[in-house]
Amino acid sequence: MRDLGVPSTIILTGATTGIGRATALALTGRASHLILHGLEPEAQVGELLGAVRAALPSEATLSYFAADFSELVEAERLVSDIRGVTDRVDLLINNAARPGPPTRTVTDTGYEITFQTNYLAPVVLTSGLLDLITDGRILNIASATHLSATLHLDDLTLARHGYSPSTAYAHSKLALVTYSCWLATHRPNPAIDVVSQHPGIIATRLLHAMFAVGGDRPEHAAANIAHVASLRDDNGTYYDERRPAPPNPEATEPATQDRLHAATVDLLAY
Repeated sequence: MRDLGVPSTIILTGATTGIGRATALALTGRASHLILHGLEPEAQVGELLGAVRAALPSEATLSYFAADFSELVEAERLVSDIRGVTDRVDLLINNAARPGPPTRTVTDTGYEITFQTNYLAPVVLTSGLLDLITDGRILNIASATHLSATLHLDDLTLARHGYSPSTAYAHSKLALVTYSCWLATHRPNPAIDVVSQHPGIIATRLLHAMFAVGGDRPEHAAANIAHVASLRDDNGTYYDERRPAPPNPEATEPATQDRLHAATVDLLAY
């Protein structure tokens, strides 16, 4: 496998808390341009950005953009912001995610908020930047919870199916893994690798918002993400931490992938 350890242009979403914060610091040694996304305005994440700048090579560049993925227009704006500072992407890590809220919540665009934030927004970002990833890697951060989920292709925003925070979260992550498998097959350039990953059971606010369990430190997930990010020639692989593993069988079914893609195109034509 070819190593991505050489300096490169890296985009990391959800970079200001939990796994994302630890991953931002873990990636500094391999970035010539590190582009971070977070929910908070830049003024509120000065401590993190200062730590990242201190860890970056002296000649490297750091960019930060805020966007709230509960509004799809902000995901679209993030695409424009990123395209304004780079014409090349070597590694895109779609890490930003939210837990399912206590009750089903619908965004201004009419979609269940967990599905929109964890799935539709990464699709918008990836699609908008795909032409810049000519010889690079897309890593979608998923969750082992997707293994027990069912993809409701007739009800992607969970209007008619039973709702719980964990169900909504697992459903959104199954959609993301299925999309990863679809894009791996339909990538516009064979030099692009598309993979997805469960980074571990990690003690974060996201985990504890839905599950009464412990977990490893965010640095454990960050090390797993950095390792998988450094690999190549594994297009379409799903990783359980650092180990290739079978995803939910639904995600690997071409007919399911195509139906999800068609439904996604329709949803994004809002």
